[in-house]
Amino acid sequence: MTKQRGFGGVKAYMTVFYIIRHGETEPNTRSACLGRSDVPLNENGRLQALRLCAELGGIRADAVYSSPLCRARDTIAPYITARGDTELREEQRIIERDFGEWENMSFAQIESEDPERFALWQADFLDYEVPGGESSAQVQKRVDSAVSEIAERHDGGTVFLVTHLGAARHIISRCLGLAPEESWRFTLGNGEFAVIEYDHKKGTGVLRRLNS
Repeated sequence: MTKQRGFGGVKAYMTVFYIIRHGETEPNTRSACLGRSDVPLNENGRLQALRLCAELGGIRADAVYSSPLCRARDTIAPYITARGDTELREEQRIIERDFGEWENMSFAQIESEDPERFALWQADFLDYEVPGGESSAQVQKRVDSAVSEIAERHDGGTVFLVTHLGAARHIISRCLGLAPEESWRFTLGNGEFAVIEYDHKKGTGVLRRLNS
């Protein structure tokens, strides 16, 4: 059995993931650590959302999962409205990392105002829990759970995951069979997406696209 979805014929045990980063927000323009604050898209972000959804308009998603934050939901809203046959499902496990006390601070600010804990974070990227927030390992764990469950649920289908930069990096690492530490080796622009054909039986995938 095959399904024609997005990137050609897909074997029944594979899922095509479109991993979508939300459009731009004001904190993004300052390179701030934007985690759980429910910040809306800025004007540029709304334009990015329209361009993104126009590009994705010809692709029929079997399911669309979004972070519950408005910047993610509003990014994919034009697609949902235009298609008219697709339900938007909120998925807590693909929400952005909780930055705790460092929320809305840039890396330069954190290093300047909290140098000791910043150094600990840089020395232990994977396991250090940011003050009042999450570690990368904790993000990876919840992302792994979501990817595995969603891939099995939509076996052979095409799924949009509308998320955030940090979570997207961990999703991509998971789908490509990379170590969590490898997630810093790539990035995803605002209003951009990655496409991965993911084999949930093997736990690995093939990257078909990253950004424009």
